[in-house]
Amino acid sequence: MNVLPGDMQRAAQLLDCCDYCLARARVAQFGRDLDEAEKWVKEFLRCKRDLDELVRRKEEHDKLLQVVEMMKERGVDIAIIMRGAGRDENR
Repeated sequence: MNVLPGDMQRAAQLLDCCDYCLARARVAQFGRDLDEAEKWVKEFLRCKRDLDELVRRKEEHDKLLQVVEMMKERGVDIAIIMRGAGRDENR
């Protein structure tokens, strides 16, 4: 799964939640309880949204790494930029 290492456990839990919700929705559908099935589908979508957010964070992180590498290749000292950004945050 393409998530940050620190998000791996949460991503695995969300994936398990997705599996469980779909299984429960299917059981409810077989039992002709469409309201119950809908409840589980909504819960699946919530878990999926949270999982998508973890994937989005990893993609954003990867893009930032690419920018940093490009700046290093062009001779930009990242440490100076980081010190400057730290001062801006303290204002």
